[in-house]
Amino acid sequence: MAEELKKGNQFEGKEEYVKDVFTEIADYYDEMNDIMSMGMVQGWHRFMMKKAGDISGKKCLDVGTGTGEIAFHVARKAGPGSTVIGVDITPRMLELAEKKEKDLDLPVKIDWRVGDALDLDFEDGTFDLVTSGYMLRNVTDILKAVSEMHRVLAPGGKVVVAELSKPKNRIVRYFYNIYMKRIKKYGRKYDKGEAIDGRQPAYDWLTSSIEGFPYGEDMVRIFREAGFENARYHVKSFGAVNIYVASK
Repeated sequence: MAEELKKGNQFEGKEEYVKDVFTEIADYYDEMNDIMSMGMVQGWHRFMMKKAGDISGKKCLDVGTGTGEIAFHVARKAGPGSTVIGVDITPRMLELAEKKEKDLDLPVKIDWRVGDALDLDFEDGTFDLVTSGYMLRNVTDILKAVSEMHRVLAPGGKVVVAELSKPKNRIVRYFYNIYMKRIKKYGRKYDKGEAIDGRQPAYDWLTSSIEGFPYGEDMVRIFREAGFENARYHVKSFGAVNIYVASK
C-alpha cells in the first residue's frame, strides 16, 4: 500500500490544528455528531459493543475518547470489576466527558486521561479491548496509531474501531455529497466560518478530512500490517461509516 494512504490527509502542524479544532467545538460536539449521523451514531456504538463480545470484568481502553460516548457504552457492558480508561489529546473534551459521567449510573468509574494515540502511555499487553471512534482521520500517522492499539492489547484481545467512509454506490454517494455540503453550512452556526490556526474552519475540516483517507479494504490492510489478525469491516448507514474489528 502506498505510504501516502497509510498516512491519510496530512499537513504541517496537523496535530496542533486538530487539538485546537476539537477544543473549539467541544461544547457542541455531541449535538453536531447527532446531526451529522442523522441520529444513527448511538446505533453504531451499540453495534460496536456487539462486536466487542464478552468483556465482563475486563480491562478496556477507548482511544480518542472525546466526550466519552463510546467509553460509556464500554463501561455499561464491561460492568463491575472492569477497568475502563478513556484517552484523548484534548483536555476540554475530557472535562465534558467527566461532567457527563456524573449524570450517568455507570457500574464502574471511568479513568479519563490526556494522552496521545501515537504514543500510548501503557505497557504492552495491558488491555483486553481497545475501542476508538472517528479518530484515525485526525492523527498524523494512521499505521502508528493502529500499531499502538495492537501493542497495548493482550494476546486474545480485540480492537473495534468506527470511522467515516464513503458510500460506494454512485447514487448513494451523490446524496451523501449533498448532505455533507449541508452539514458544512449548518456547522457555520457553531464555527462561524472562522479559520483555526490559519486553516479551515472546524466543520470544513471535519467534513473534508475523509478525502484521501483510507477505508474499507485499504484500512483492513493497515490493521493487518500493524499485526492484527482476522481484520474485517462492517458497512453501516449505506457506507457512510465502517466498523473495523480485529484480534491479537
